[in-house]
Amino acid sequence: MAEETVDVGVWYTVLGAALQIPGAKVDRKEFLAKEYGKYCNPNTIEKIVLEGPVKAGIDVKLMDKLAEEAIAFHTGVATSLSFAAGIPGGLTMLATVPADIAQYYYHVIVIAQKLAYIYGFADMGIEENNFKSLITMLIGVMTDIEGADKTVLALFSSQVRKDITVTALEKGFNKMVMRIAVALSYRLTGKTVFKSIWKAIPVVGGVVSGGITLCTFHPMCIKLKEKLHKSTETVTTEIARNVIR
Repeated sequence: MAEETVDVGVWYTVLGAALQIPGAKVDRKEFLAKEYGKYCNPNTIEKIVLEGPVKAGIDVKLMDKLAEEAIAFHTGVATSLSFAAGIPGGLTMLATVPADIAQYYYHVIVIAQKLAYIYGFADMGIEENNFKSLITMLIGVMTDIEGADKTVLALFSSQVRKDITVTALEKGFNKMVMRIAVALSYRLTGKTVFKSIWKAIPVVGGVVSGGITLCTFHPMCIKLKEKLHKSTETVTTEIARNVIR
């Protein structure tokens, strides 16, 4: 089955199910105030919330530290919950593959938002369609879909320097989002079938399910962290050059 023939509805169905789980949307202001509040004074935190960490002059090393903490936390939670869901019945009666997949992508969605906000993305939750497109784009970076990282860099750079929205990059952005949705739909189709086989095997199924989560979730998070780190350094350099000139 070629990727081009896959219905993108597969991805958006999974995305919609994951977003139904409480806490799927991260409150940017609350999150930034809490995380940067561990290391910054009130005045700096206020500037971070209003203008973003880049304009607030936050060292990228601190961003990396917060990102690593968030990744470690969500990797642990996602892996243990996947193990429970992998055992028929599970600890929360998540006996079906869609529930397991939705749970997995719930954590992917949450960590994607947290990493984006840590490195300076504007609020993604203002408009529903934009939110879904941005999340899809970030997951495209996490799953190494060609071109996603360049689109994210362009969007991030524009947000920091000009404070524009997704609509300013609408044509190229929407095209890339659709490409990612097709690829994710294709991969999800195979992933669901694969995991359903292992879920039929008591205990071993749980171990494999948790193992799949550990082996996929953490590398995806690291990939997004590295790309956002690079984007932040690129934008910071651009701003510094403009100031010097």
